[in-house]
Amino acid sequence: MKKILTFVASFFIASVVLFCGCNFFRGDAGADGANGLDGRDGKDGTSVSIYDAYEAAKTIEGNENLTLDEFLKIYLNYSSDEISAAVSYQASINRSLMSAVTILTRFKYRSGGGYYGSTYTYKAYTGSGVVLWIDKTAGDAYFVTNCHVIYDDTSSDSYGISGDIRLYFYGQDVEGVNYTFANDYSAIYDTGFGMEAEVIGASISNDIALLKVTGSDVIRRSNAVAATFADEEDVFLGETVYAIGNASAEGMSVADGVISKDSEYISLNLTSSTNGASSYRVMRTTAPINHGNSGGGLFNANGEIVGIVNAKDDESDVDNMGYALPGNLVKRLLKLMYDSYNGTFSMGGNKAYLGVETTVTDSYATFDAERGLAVITEVVKVKTASDFPAKGNLQVGDVFKNVRIVASNGTEKENLAITREYHLRDVLFAVRSGDTVYITVERNGVDKDVAITFNSSYFKAFK
Repeated sequence: MKKILTFVASFFIASVVLFCGCNFFRGDAGADGANGLDGRDGKDGTSVSIYDAYEAAKTIEGNENLTLDEFLKIYLNYSSDEISAAVSYQASINRSLMSAVTILTRFKYRSGGGYYGSTYTYKAYTGSGVVLWIDKTAGDAYFVTNCHVIYDDTSSDSYGISGDIRLYFYGQDVEGVNYTFANDYSAIYDTGFGMEAEVIGASISNDIALLKVTGSDVIRRSNAVAATFADEEDVFLGETVYAIGNASAEGMSVADGVISKDSEYISLNLTSSTNGASSYRVMRTTAPINHGNSGGGLFNANGEIVGIVNAKDDESDVDNMGYALPGNLVKRLLKLMYDSYNGTFSMGGNKAYLGVETTVTDSYATFDAERGLAVITEVVKVKTASDFPAKGNLQVGDVFKNVRIVASNGTEKENLAITREYHLRDVLFAVRSGDTVYITVERNGVDKDVAITFNSSYFKAFK
C-alpha cells in the first residue's frame, strides 16, 4: 500500500497546506470525522477527563469535601506513588511549554511580466520550534525547527528562505490577539510579542534549521527556558513521549503517546523538483501529530528532547503514525551548523566521510531485564572500503564495534558502541577537520583498533 507521508509544519494560515501536492483544509468537510466517514454519526466522540469524573463524584452525598487525591485512590485505585508520578509528568509538560515557540513565516512569490512588470503575492505559514540556548540579559537565543518550516524553493525569497520569520512564546501566540495578518498576507502585524529570527543554518536533506534571535526585549522580559536533549543514544518502544507544537495553527498544545517504532526511514520531498525526495531517519510515535506541529519537540517523561517532529502518515485509514527526527542526530547536526556559521547563511554543510559501504549481516533482539527493554543489536560490517580514508585502514568483513572521536586538543567528543547501523552514520556528524577517529573493529575474530585523523578532503557536502 502506498504511504501518503506529508510534512506537518507549514500550515497555511489561509487553511491550506501545499506541500507534497496535498491540500489540507482547516474545518473542511473531511476533517475530524465531520463528513461521517471517520465517525459513525459524523461527529467526534466526547472525551471525559479525570477532572470531569472527579466533579461528578463530588455530587454524591457525603463526597462534598472529597479531594482529588482521595478520588484517585478510592475510585481509580491509584497509589500515592502513581499520583506523584502523574503530577511529575504534568510538571515536565508544563516546563517544556516554557521552551516552546510558535513560528510564523511569510513567503513572497513573483508572478507575471519581467523584472519591472512583476507583481507579488504572499503566503503565511505556521510551524513550531524549541529554545536551545537563551541569554535573557542580552535578549539572545537559538532555536531549532524543521527546514521546511522556513524554506520554500518556489518563493522569490533569497535562497528560498522566508524573508519574515516571527517566533512567539507560549501564552503569546494567539492569532487576533498577539498577531494578525494583512488581508493578502503581505505583512505580519504583532502587538510586541513577535521575535524576528535569522536563519543560521538549514539542511534540506536532514530537514533541520537553526534560528537565532538577538537583542530581543521579548526574550529579556520572558520566563522562557532552554530545553535539553536526552543523553541516551537510542529510544525504545513503549517509552512515554509528548509533542508540543502549534497544531493546526490554533496555538501551542500538547499531545502524548509512546514510541511505537524506534528507527525507520521515510522518503519525502522538500523541494519542487520531481526527483528531489530525501530519505529521513525517523522514530515513529502514537502521539497525535497535526499540521503546524513540525519543528516542535518530542519530549520524554523527564522533559528531555528525544526528537523533532517533522511528518505524519496522512492516509485516511491510518491513525496516530507521526514521525520525529532522532534527538541525538539533530543535536550533532545543530552543533555542526553552529560551528560552521561564519556570518553568512549557507544551505547544508560538510559531513565527515568514512569511505566505506556498510551492510547489516545479522540482527536480533534481547530482553534487558534490568531496564525492562527489548534491545535490538545489529552486526554492522564493511561491505566495501575502496575510498579514503577507509582505504588501507578498514577491510571488507570488518565488524564495527566502537567509534571514539578525539579533538586535536585531546578532548574526547564521542565514545559510542556501534550496535546499530545508524550509530555509525549519525556519529560522523560530530567529526571536524583535525579530529582523530578511533575505530574498533572485529577482524577475523580479533578486535583491532584503527586511528584516522581527518583532514578537509575527508568531508563531503550535503544540502
